[in-house]
Amino acid sequence: MNTSSARSKVVLAGGSGYLGRLLADSFSNDNWEVVILTRSSNSTLPEAVREVYWDGKTMGPWKEELEGASALINLAGRSVDCRYTKKNRESILLSRVDSTRALSEAVEACRDKPKVWLNASSMATYGQRVGNELPFDEDSLTIGKGFLEEVTQTWENEFFKHFWVDVRKVALRISFVLGRESGAFPLLAKFAGLGLGGAQGSGKQWMSWLHEDDFVGIVRFLIEHNTLAGSFNLAAPNPLTNAEFMHCLRAKLAPLGIGLPAPAIGVRLGCLLIGSAPELALQSRKVVSARLKVARYQFKYPLLDHAVDALIA
Repeated sequence: MNTSSARSKVVLAGGSGYLGRLLADSFSNDNWEVVILTRSSNSTLPEAVREVYWDGKTMGPWKEELEGASALINLAGRSVDCRYTKKNRESILLSRVDSTRALSEAVEACRDKPKVWLNASSMATYGQRVGNELPFDEDSLTIGKGFLEEVTQTWENEFFKHFWVDVRKVALRISFVLGRESGAFPLLAKFAGLGLGGAQGSGKQWMSWLHEDDFVGIVRFLIEHNTLAGSFNLAAPNPLTNAEFMHCLRAKLAPLGIGLPAPAIGVRLGCLLIGSAPELALQSRKVVSARLKVARYQFKYPLLDHAVDALIA
């Protein structure tokens, strides 16, 4: 909570999307000055939030918003929920690297630099876990192979390329965020309610997840604890297999608890029809955070059962 008499200021780069709106609501409710760097206006933001144009590629007049900021949070990057054509792959990578590079140039030019810079990243950096293998944590090697893995590694390399003694830097390796109004959860809940909530693919693939309230809670925690820096996994402490995840949804939402499964070929065909990426449903991501545990962050929703109850209430 912000208890000082002077208003703290947070700048959200690429903050007009779903995760940015969650943070904007939280900070504005605590009377922070909230500025969003955006390429397009968003009418769903709180009235107190200011929007400032940037192109996400080059430094511009928006640089002045970073002067003296309490926190800079970069969420910019094209959604990975699309077909991975050559053009889309290039856009996904460049939207992350270019925005991070532009912010680095702006921070370098600041007379009074932001106190902390949190940059979005992804749990994909580690690669996949299968079977009973232990989950990845922040001490694991980030040598995963594949498109999303390599995008994330390049993104973080750009972020950590520059160092300033007066700027604390934190990479947010974000897992699958469960939200009430956006993201994949509302769609999965709808499928379960229609009796289509069976396992996807083999159902054995792991899913690391995080309730939206804990996403906001962890970001606030990392800002407020000024000894924390480096990479942090934003994931609940109890990953589940896809079969376990969908069973939880069926138990709460499905007629008679029934849910037709979606074999891997069906997932791939369905994603082809809607222009999505089957990898997002079929890859196996098993990640937890050892560093948040040591720092004693208290999850509001460590168990999926309670998280889903809160989301569908």
